[in-house]
Amino acid sequence: MTGQVRGSCHCGAQRFAAPAPETVTHCNCSSCTKRGTLAAYYAPGEVEMSLTPEILAAYQWGDRMMTFHHCTTCGCAVFAESDAWTTDEGEDRPARIVLNARLFDDFDLDAVPVRHVDGRNGG
Repeated sequence: MTGQVRGSCHCGAQRFAAPAPETVTHCNCSSCTKRGTLAAYYAPGEVEMSLTPEILAAYQWGDRMMTFHHCTTCGCAVFAESDAWTTDEGEDRPARIVLNARLFDDFDLDAVPVRHVDGRNGG
């Protein structure tokens, strides 16, 4: 896939654009499952956002490594973000923005492979 994708929450208050993803990720952790998201991962500089901060809520849980954002008007899970970090094994992980690919406009999610991650069991 090439080109840009655009997306927004249901009410349109939170908007974004990014390169079309080559894959999306389905994670079965408790947060992703309850939020119903498919993740598209990006470096922060790859994503353009036009947000309405006064109706954008942030949520952290567990190890607080990620901050999840949702629109308080329509309830859509819009994106998550994490800072760069290093694993216990010494592997550097970059900062990232995780867009909810289900919010992409005019994008065929069936056209990209879905990577399955067992986040519920740490894998």
